[in-house]
Amino acid sequence: MNHFDDCAGIGGFSLDCEWAGIETKWAREIDSYARKVYALRFPLVELFSDVKEPLPEEIKGQVGLYTCGFPCQPVSCAGKRRGQDDPRWLWPWIAGTIGFLRPRYVLLENVPGLLNRGMGDVLRDLASCGYDAEWDCLPASAFGAPHRRDRVWIAGWDTNGRNRNKRKVCQMAGREDSESP
Repeated sequence: MNHFDDCAGIGGFSLDCEWAGIETKWAREIDSYARKVYALRFPLVELFSDVKEPLPEEIKGQVGLYTCGFPCQPVSCAGKRRGQDDPRWLWPWIAGTIGFLRPRYVLLENVPGLLNRGMGDVLRDLASCGYDAEWDCLPASAFGAPHRRDRVWIAGWDTNGRNRNKRKVCQMAGREDSESP
């Protein structure tokens, strides 16, 4: 299975995938320092920079697992909590990437503030792209870390289009409409 690591930072998801025997072939990160560290750790991975820039056509349909810890500042309790009104809200571009790549599986990570400021958009857009999803908020301490650090994890899987624009899925996401983004 091929992996695409988006908003990759220094490669946490890529390292996890390496340990699981999944090959990371592509990654994207805009921060220059993180890109340097990532390139040192994963020199064979093709590294892109900006989520707002188009990806090459030849990787479309080649991704089995897409992971993304997209920026949390717009929805974090520590910030201004502007959600979708924050220019750092990158979800629309992440959703566009998922729709373009059509990975078999999607794994997303963010802060608990997403549940109140943006989760409806995330679930609606995943459903519009033909994905079903489950989510949970899990603390790092549940996995042996000495701190709580809650994180929202969203696992999605391609339903081969069976859920595209289904009103029930959109209503579960807190939206009444069934229009795609």
